[in-house]
Amino acid sequence: MRDKNLRVMLETSLLVGAAVLLSLLRLWRMPQGGSVSLEMVPIFILAFRHGGKMGMLGGALLGVLKLLISPYIIHPAQLLLDYPVPYAVLGVAGFGILRRTPLLGVAVGSLLRYITHVISGVVFFAEYAPEGTPALLYSLGYNASYLVVEAILVGLIIYFLGKRREIFEPELG
Repeated sequence: MRDKNLRVMLETSLLVGAAVLLSLLRLWRMPQGGSVSLEMVPIFILAFRHGGKMGMLGGALLGVLKLLISPYIIHPAQLLLDYPVPYAVLGVAGFGILRRTPLLGVAVGSLLRYITHVISGVVFFAEYAPEGTPALLYSLGYNASYLVVEAILVGLIIYFLGKRREIFEPELG
């Protein structure tokens, strides 16, 4: 049992570290925050290997580390909605049918992350919306412009990794 716990802690730290590194390798960056990277891949792998609780913990850790590396804080609720929460919700991919259907897990986790960023955009960044554009519509479009691309890329990578099913199954023993 102790060896299993140590293995899970080591894998979690390695996968979260990989996610942080991937978050720094951006394919492109949006002007008011957000970017396309492959940072979600290790968090999804963690969720598929060790379940939703560990996936959510690893995602939250990624969010906290991103906050420490490059913070942009205007309100405590915005801090939560833009850092630990959107990455923690990726871990839901490790629960139930989502864990057994990785592409569905990626879609649901990515959608939940999108929703948290949209809420943050509506509440805290409405002033960036062009005049006459409702904040909700602007936030939906702005966040979709990078998160949809990222979700598709991550989904493709998870699909090809899933061909080697052992990647998503922890080694027993």
